[in-house]
Amino acid sequence: MNQAQVDFQQLRIKHILFKSKVRSVLYGGTYDADFFSSQGPINAWFNAVGLSKYRSEPNMLELRQVQQQLSTAAESLFALYNRGKIEEAHAGLSIIEALSEKFLSLLTSLEGKLAA
Repeated sequence: MNQAQVDFQQLRIKHILFKSKVRSVLYGGTYDADFFSSQGPINAWFNAVGLSKYRSEPNMLELRQVQQQLSTAAESLFALYNRGKIEEAHAGLSIIEALSEKFLSLLTSLEGKLAA
């Protein structure tokens, strides 16, 4: 496994944790403000690894954009949940899933290009 594969595997794990934490909050779990902050692990990865090592890769900026869309969508769902619109928040998980599929597709594509 080369360094790019290791880097992208780390991001993939952080992404899965992100989705899990979003779902957890929307089903009554504790909101982790540090995790979802601009200093959280996914943003830290983009700042320390993604945008420093792989900025020249065309899909890297798109991957970052999709992550920002995921974060914005999650915050919107948290707001719905906090206003008592629990069913709407749960229904909104489909948005997270669709963005996640796009994120993972871009990630796999980048990983494939850089694994050679």
